[in-house]
Amino acid sequence: MRKMKKNIIRFFIPAFCSAILFPVAISAAPGGEAMPFTRVVRDPVAAAMGGTGVVSTSASAFASFRNPAAIPYAGNTFDVAAGYMNWQPSASPVQDINAGASWNIAGKFGIALGFSYGLCEKYDIMDASGTAVGSFSPSQVQANLGLAWKFLPFLSLGANVKYLGNTLVEGKSYGAVASDIFLMTKVAGLKAAVGVSSLGSKVKSASGAGFSLPASATLGLGYGIGLGKKHAAEVLVDADYYFSGAFSASAGAAYTYNDLVSVRAGYRYGGKSVIPSFASVGAGVKFWGIHIDVAYIIAAGTSPLRNTFDVGLGYSF
Repeated sequence: MRKMKKNIIRFFIPAFCSAILFPVAISAAPGGEAMPFTRVVRDPVAAAMGGTGVVSTSASAFASFRNPAAIPYAGNTFDVAAGYMNWQPSASPVQDINAGASWNIAGKFGIALGFSYGLCEKYDIMDASGTAVGSFSPSQVQANLGLAWKFLPFLSLGANVKYLGNTLVEGKSYGAVASDIFLMTKVAGLKAAVGVSSLGSKVKSASGAGFSLPASATLGLGYGIGLGKKHAAEVLVDADYYFSGAFSASAGAAYTYNDLVSVRAGYRYGGKSVIPSFASVGAGVKFWGIHIDVAYIIAAGTSPLRNTFDVGLGYSF
């Protein structure tokens, strides 16, 4: 345990430094933020609850995408999950394959891994005369490593390091590194976390213009309560102040019967952030450690997120 403690402490310093110092080059839309896909909610449990999940301890498999400091508070020792998400099918569809795993070590330490691969909408490749000579599908990839340390009975520290990659045109790929760093506390049914999300260096486009990753200061709150032996409810609230000046907030609720069936709903106010506003609903079923979860996003007729859905399969013990 002492050796693991030293290794985890050593992890947090490079996790922060990599986000500040790592130099990258990437193409980005003028006026936008680079690699916004890093803020997409991959977990169908969180997606069904308006995108909340900073303090979630019930779906820790995807903690490397949000907040690994929640892992030591999770009721499970190990959680692994994989899923498919059809992101913004009404506009520029992205077919995402997502996976994550977490290990809660004696309620003291946590380790998380995550991976996502997205295949974007195909476009035609034109020659100088305007004739289509082929086609290409851009792709995006994200790989995460997260560690957590509960250094006090009521306080934990967590950090993720994320590699982000984009292939926008054939034969040319771009990469970046980002980090999440959080402090989290849990007292009885009340949970709270504060930190920074997607913190990283400024990136440059092919023309030399600089763009920031969609980094933000993040706050998460949650409260869970048992209602008798067979009923439980949880309410989560997240808020982000982006360093670009944008603000977003999400709220979600879940009801679980007999630790078997869950129903969920939520709403996200996106403002001018990289993820627009939406409402969401979802459900889950759990048996013999296996959990199946689905989420569906409800958005306005002009929103690119309309008809987005997410489905996942996992196992925990």
